[in-house]
Amino acid sequence: MKKKALLVGIDKYPDPRDGLRGCVNDVRLMEETLRGEYGFSGKSDIRILADSRATTDAILDGLSWLVAGAAPGDSLVFHYSGHGSQVPDDRHGDETSDGLDEILCPYDLDWDRPLTDDRLAAACAGIPRDALLTVILDCCHSGTGLRETGRPCGPARPRFMPSPSDPFPPALRPVRRFGVSVTRTKAVLLAACRENQTCADAPIGASWHGAHTYYLCRALRHANWIATYRALVASMGDALARAGFDQAPQLEGPSRLLSSRFLEPPPKGGARRETGMRIGLPLLCR
Repeated sequence: MKKKALLVGIDKYPDPRDGLRGCVNDVRLMEETLRGEYGFSGKSDIRILADSRATTDAILDGLSWLVAGAAPGDSLVFHYSGHGSQVPDDRHGDETSDGLDEILCPYDLDWDRPLTDDRLAAACAGIPRDALLTVILDCCHSGTGLRETGRPCGPARPRFMPSPSDPFPPALRPVRRFGVSVTRTKAVLLAACRENQTCADAPIGASWHGAHTYYLCRALRHANWIATYRALVASMGDALARAGFDQAPQLEGPSRLLSSRFLEPPPKGGARRETGMRIGLPLLCR
């Protein structure tokens, strides 16, 4: 079984006003987790793009590297920590419900040629059925506006970058999420929040992190590194709510994959039904 991971974290954007503080820490934490607990041991197993190196072309090249030569039984990971946004869908015309495309925000974000949900799905389309791609997105994919988490330990920042051509005021922005298209390419998506929420870049413990990445790794540690995707999302949602974060992690993908263990491909020739499923948790009150 081959294991490969592409980890992207962007704290420093060209405009200092867009800066974040926990994204590169997220990448370090994820690399430590993959190498220490999940057998990503080779020098070529993990590719990291941080800050100015995380350009659109570099991310797309990294995705091509990630899926190149993928075979049944392989475990692949794409982790992105940074800003997300939305742009008018005047390129594909497939977003007929609201006219918007969800995007990631690379270091060199080009609002006229953004990294859309469709481009991510196309880059990952060649993965064979019995390989496992886990996509972990610690960014705001869409929402009803920029919100603080209300977490008492200190200031937090939403990971959402408003588009200069956004046709919707924040309170009227349609509720959809980046990453849904990639689940049609036999991938599991772990998203940081519901469509109408933002996700937090916040001080946690001694440093800053994305709450999604931090509590993902924490939940895995508490489960002794063995947990199904379903159990993982349930544990994360409970922990985030108890810590005061106003975001609920979401899980999407083919139903046959959601009960498999984290990063563990299902047996070859498993159930043929490919019904997509989506799992989320209601936010619990403290």
